[in-house]
Amino acid sequence: MRTRVFAFFICLLVVSTFNFGMMTYLENKSINNFEQVTNTNSILILKGDLLDNIVNAESGQRGYLITSNKNYLNPFQNGKAKAQWSLNKLQELTISDPTQQEMLSALETLIDKKFSEMQTTIDLHFSGRKDESIALVNTNEGIELMERVRSILQSLNDDLIYKRDIQQKELITLQENMRLIFIFELVFFAVVLLFLALIVSKTILQPINKLIVSVKAFELDRKFIPVQISSRGELGLLAQTFNNMAAKASSAASEMKGVIKKTEKQRDQALIESISDPLTGLSNRKFMEVELKKLMLSSKRYETALSLIMLDLDHFKKVNDTYGHVIGDLVLKRISKLIKRTMRACDLTIRYGGEEFIIVMDHTASDEAMIKAETLRKDVEGLEIEELGGHPITISLGVTQLCQEDDSIESFVARADEALYKAKTSGRNQCQLI
Repeated sequence: MRTRVFAFFICLLVVSTFNFGMMTYLENKSINNFEQVTNTNSILILKGDLLDNIVNAESGQRGYLITSNKNYLNPFQNGKAKAQWSLNKLQELTISDPTQQEMLSALETLIDKKFSEMQTTIDLHFSGRKDESIALVNTNEGIELMERVRSILQSLNDDLIYKRDIQQKELITLQENMRLIFIFELVFFAVVLLFLALIVSKTILQPINKLIVSVKAFELDRKFIPVQISSRGELGLLAQTFNNMAAKASSAASEMKGVIKKTEKQRDQALIESISDPLTGLSNRKFMEVELKKLMLSSKRYETALSLIMLDLDHFKKVNDTYGHVIGDLVLKRISKLIKRTMRACDLTIRYGGEEFIIVMDHTASDEAMIKAETLRKDVEGLEIEELGGHPITISLGVTQLCQEDDSIESFVARADEALYKAKTSGRNQCQLI
């Protein structure tokens, strides 16, 4: 019996070592796969930031050409610098993907042309050749370049989401394989012990019963019960070896469960962060583009009203210049909380970029949206922020309602932006409806 038991235990140790090695390999691969998902989410966020920075620079250019106010050149320069940084970071994060690198190379060329076109209009305007500047803008070269930029960014977005879905599926498959190996190991131990129970004699029935009790407890995922056998012979050695192996398996199972739980929590957190603005906690522009498209389709299909409010903090640059960006961020957080408190729970609240916010109100006509916008304007006007030392904070708001002619998110948002611009040029701290 000693020879049989010894040979049996050699097989048991080989299989256990193999299983442990496989578990370690799958665990490391699972962690690596999770890092790939996180990296992909980071690229998606940077992609959105890149587009935001280009749009911000374009807004600065538009503001300067319309008003001749040199202050609008600051958003242009900032947007240009940040766009370059975002593009460099995207190229760094996608260095291992030739397809994405090719997209970014084409994108870099278009962005250079876009900023060159904007810089030319600014230079012409600055030198007094305003008619030439306007003529260049009217060629729609800038619009065509932006459309091509958005097209490439959308292709990049689709490629990233496709690969992220594959990575997430692989991650789930790895976790399932780890569970299967763990189950196999439990079953293997159970079979081993049952076999030993059949080949031992009745004179050792009591020690064998102790082994069975311990195996059943372990098999049912209860707390492991070490086998207590005083014999120093074969059964004593068997009990000691089993205790050590089962303790390692229990420890490995606990660690595996912890890794799986941590991985799932980090994955969920990464998904939440990918659709939320990190400063204000509101939805970000990427999330808005997805949800607003659904709401527009639903509004047109069921002929329900859909309104959009775009608001901007008045003279916010002065707050940042006077009190610093830390206080500026604090103001944005306070305004965001006030927007959430004032608007309905069903309204979609978005930080559109910088100090601009968008509120989407489903099943709401423009006259109702104007009432809500005016309420929000008064609430902000009455807001007291101690850190500003009495400096007032006001907002300008543009309101519009979805029309049947709106065939894109851009046209819908552009009309609200036009109403917002009207509110600002009319003296600020007011609501305008288009």
